[in-house]
Amino acid sequence: MNDGDNSIFSKTITKKIHKQVGKPNRNMYDITETGEEIFYEMLREFPEKLATNNAEFLVRIALFEKLDYEGRKEILTIRQDVLHKQLTALQSLHVSSSFITEVIEFSKSRIEHELLWITSLMKKI
Repeated sequence: MNDGDNSIFSKTITKKIHKQVGKPNRNMYDITETGEEIFYEMLREFPEKLATNNAEFLVRIALFEKLDYEGRKEILTIRQDVLHKQLTALQSLHVSSSFITEVIEFSKSRIEHELLWITSLMKKI
């Protein structure tokens, strides 16, 4: 870690050492106000590249209580757009193998199910 990294780290996270008897000392970390601001900014940032990643999307949904209405709506809308593109790409495929067709149909079903879920989330934000 270079000095620049340490500077950012010290502004975002604090560290306390908790001494324990008979065990190694335990490092206790706490996020600073600046750290929270950076974290929320990272949550709100949701480019299409991240929106294709299921884990990135689901983490943001799990943390929706930390975001305002506009942030929530933007995340859902971006993910919705990505899913529509994926669905369109799948629908345009023409294959001759029945097993490939099974995979495509399953993938379409998962996307359609998630789109329905996003529609229901839109009503809850």
